[in-house]
Amino acid sequence: MADGGDDRLASKAAAGDAAAFAALIGALVPRLHRWLVATGCRHHDAEDVVQEACLRAHRAIGRYDPRWAFSTWLFTIAHRVRLDQAGRRREHAPLGDLPCAEPTDEDPLPPGGLWAQARAALSAEDYRILWLHYAEDQAPGDCARVLGISAIAARVRLHRARRRLEVVLRAHPASVPAEVLS
Repeated sequence: MADGGDDRLASKAAAGDAAAFAALIGALVPRLHRWLVATGCRHHDAEDVVQEACLRAHRAIGRYDPRWAFSTWLFTIAHRVRLDQAGRRREHAPLGDLPCAEPTDEDPLPPGGLWAQARAALSAEDYRILWLHYAEDQAPGDCARVLGISAIAARVRLHRARRRLEVVLRAHPASVPAEVLS
C-alpha cells in the first residue's frame, strides 16, 4: 500500500510542484539503478532506463494510483521502459533469457556473496523477482505489478526461485556465504 506522504507528494507533483516530484523520486533513483544493474542491465543502459522512467512518471503523475506504493509504480514504469528498449534494439532473445552482465568495478554485488551466487545460478526471471522481493522489500503483489504478472504467478515464481536457489546452495555447502548462515 502507498505511504501517506507519497499521496500528498504525488498530488502536489500532479499540480506542477517540481520539488514534490523530486522528493518522490529522490530516494528511489539509486534503488532503481541498483535493481537494473543487479538484474543484468549495463550501467549506462540502466542510467538511460532510469532517466526515461522518471520522465514518463513525471508526464503521467496524474495517473498515479495512490492505492499502490509510488516505488511500485516507478519500478513498473522502469521495467516497461527496459522491455521497450530491448525491443527497439531488436534483441532476438526474450529479456528473461538474456545473460546477466559481467560484474564490473561498479557492481553493486560483492563477489561470492549470496546475490552473486543467485545471479550465477538462476534464470534472469527468477533472479529479478527474488531481488524485487528481498533486496527492494517489495510484497509479492507489488512484484507482480512491476513484472506485469498476476499476484499468484508472483508467489509461485518466488517459491520456485527460492527452491532452485536452495538446491544450488545445498549442492555446494562450502560456498554458502556467511550471510546465509547467520
